[in-house]
Amino acid sequence: MKNLLPQIFRKRLIIEGFYEANINKEFIKKFLKDLSDFLKMNVITEPLIFSPEEKSDVHKGLGGFMAWVESGVALYTWSIYKFFTLDIYSCKDFNLEETVTFIKKYLKASKLVYEEIKYS
Repeated sequence: MKNLLPQIFRKRLIIEGFYEANINKEFIKKFLKDLSDFLKMNVITEPLIFSPEEKSDVHKGLGGFMAWVESGVALYTWSIYKFFTLDIYSCKDFNLEETVTFIKKYLKASKLVYEEIKYS
């Protein structure tokens, strides 16, 4: 991706996969808090947990967002497929491989893929 403002450091990581963890609202709250601690991010707000299925029959699952001083993280799940997407956006560097390992273990991911958005 073209870097329109190189003065600002940005790191983006997108992870998708299949989970075995028992996902519910409390699990997502704890996961987002624990991920924030793991990455040493400064939390602005408590996690916002939402369910698109409350408004639509199309998407069955839960999601969550947590704002950080350094930016934030969003999790989306599809319960029928036991599938998740996680987007991390940070103005602070973090170790990519350690983060992927943490998420894989926490969500008990049987299979996942990930990609870092690179700026040029």
